[in-house]
Amino acid sequence: MRTILFACRNFDKMAGGVERMSSSIMNEMVNRGNKVVLITWDNSESISHYFLNPKIEWIKLNLGSPNVKASWSLRLKRQIKIRNIIKKIDPSVIIGFQVGTFIAIRLAIIGFFVPCIAAERNSPDLFHYQKKGRKNRLIACIALLFAKCITIQFENYKLKYPYFLRSRIRTISNPVIPCKNPLLPNESNNTPNRILNVGRLSYQKNQIFLIKAFSLIAEKNPSWTLTIVGEGELRKSIENLILEKGLKNRVELIGAVKDLDIWYGKSSFLAFPSLWEGFPNALAEAMRQGLPAVGLTNTAGVNELLIDKKNGLLASYDENDFASCLQEMISNSLFRKNAGRFASKSIQKFDPLIIFNQWENLFEELSIRD
Repeated sequence: MRTILFACRNFDKMAGGVERMSSSIMNEMVNRGNKVVLITWDNSESISHYFLNPKIEWIKLNLGSPNVKASWSLRLKRQIKIRNIIKKIDPSVIIGFQVGTFIAIRLAIIGFFVPCIAAERNSPDLFHYQKKGRKNRLIACIALLFAKCITIQFENYKLKYPYFLRSRIRTISNPVIPCKNPLLPNESNNTPNRILNVGRLSYQKNQIFLIKAFSLIAEKNPSWTLTIVGEGELRKSIENLILEKGLKNRVELIGAVKDLDIWYGKSSFLAFPSLWEGFPNALAEAMRQGLPAVGLTNTAGVNELLIDKKNGLLASYDENDFASCLQEMISNSLFRKNAGRFASKSIQKFDPLIIFNQWENLFEELSIRD
């Protein structure tokens, strides 16, 4: 039996893409007969937002909060504990989600001959939006030299990495469960006048930009509502902006939910102005249900899924241009219908069976054999 060790920093009540995708991969690997162990920086009472198969052994370090910057002494304690855990488990292969977690795990196994995968969950474009982006990018690239394999989510991302890393990069996109009967809300007799946004309330997901763009067309479209599903650190700033723009009754903040399909079925299209992405899960799943979308032309990942004028619209990073695309979606119900059909079909290439087979093949390829 193959033992696969998954490492993620924080799982406690986390509803993000990392936790969602790693959970689905772990559950599938258990179903395929592998032994799966999850190690996180969480405390002993932490619970997962997403379902975890009871056969998955979840080890919580229980050494300080993963949300607080750790002292060097605490980091050392964590490293020692991780090393002892790995020595006891003797995994066939280890996968660390995101660079920071990969670095911690890789340092802890110095001297152990265990293949370690660095699972990148964002486009390298994210460094353009960080204060110390160039420095962080350099550190990340050096660290990735010590990965047996680096996984990315779109083939075009490979060109964003230094040449010396490309030979060890493997492209595995996220799985998107297909719909035999997609919701196709724009084909309903009573299509809701709702623009939907799904994502953490954060700088990355760019809801402040979205609300400002919506405010430019809100008066012209009094029956339309902008609904934002998600939770995050910018909630207060977003609430203040809604009041400032006089949109209290026009913009809804729903918070985090588990069943997003309910909202996909109650919306006409998705507004997705993220600044960067890895694999945009919310966008893919909305498209799967037949929702067209508006995104930003230069956002990697988004521009991989959205084909302008086919399954959605792509706008420049300008509030007026984005507002114009929102208005075009609102005004053209026939385009929304046709684009929704195209969106649902275009997402079928991410069938879970294809994606999970790619993961299992990689684990098999890298696993240590006696």
